[in-house]
Amino acid sequence: MNKGLGDGAWAFIAAVVLLGLASLVVFVIQPGGSQVGWYTALLPGSMVSMMLTGVFQSAMPNAQRMAYLCSTLALSFVWYLLIAYIVVKAVRGAGAKKA
Repeated sequence: MNKGLGDGAWAFIAAVVLLGLASLVVFVIQPGGSQVGWYTALLPGSMVSMMLTGVFQSAMPNAQRMAYLCSTLALSFVWYLLIAYIVVKAVRGAGAKKA
């Protein structure tokens, strides 16, 4: 029985770390240059969130900002999770072929 972490667990850990680093850079460090460029590049869920929060604007105008932030972080997490899962699968698959 293999007691190591599965691919999904490693991808989840990597996605949490990547989202944490991206949030740290965007919200705390705030690098110079085009802030919109950094925000869009590091939190790719923001583009989809802009479209989704238009629905919340008419229904709940006061909750629009929170809905935007939550959907941005959630969609960016899903993006990082997919990327990390693909990378973990590729790395583990390449390691299995060598052995």
